Amino acid sequence: MILLQNPRVLARESLPRAYRERAAARALRPALGSRVLARLRGRSLDRALIAGADPSTSPLLAARAAALAAQAHRHALADGLERLLAAAEGPQRRWWALSAREHVRANASEISALAELLRGSTPLYARGIAMVEDLLSDGAGPAYDGPPTGLAARLHAARSAMAS
Repeated sequence: MILLQNPRVLARESLPRAYRERAAARALRPALGSRVLARLRGRSLDRALIAGADPSTSPLLAARAAALAAQAHRHALADGLERLLAAAEGPQRRWWALSAREHVRANASEISALAELLRGSTPLYARGIAMVEDLLSDGAGPAYDGPPTGLAARLHAARSAMAS
């Protein structure tokens, strides 16, 4: 006796694996409107993620978390951390944003480790990535002003938030 199978099931199973994986990735990707709004409201969404908001509660937070966790964005942040280190070691420029050179030098190993973590392929939590984004873009933050312990604390908090 020959059993006939459902032709739709056979059609789905006969699709190439790469096509099925791309289709699954598209289904999980936030909608275009959410991605655009998340880009426009990036700073406020980053602050919400840093405060501990769950990305699954809002399409905008989910879109921002996906943008932060993208490899290209992670590499750009790693580049920013490495530029921060290079600026602390190089000559002081008069018209550039002046970093707290001594603080950056004192935390050079932690900054390098954070850049290496961002360049890796390990999945990271968006909250920690948002913390690094805020650290680099906040001109009044501990990377540019304040006590040296403030920078060390923020770097440690970002690294631990990426892992958990």
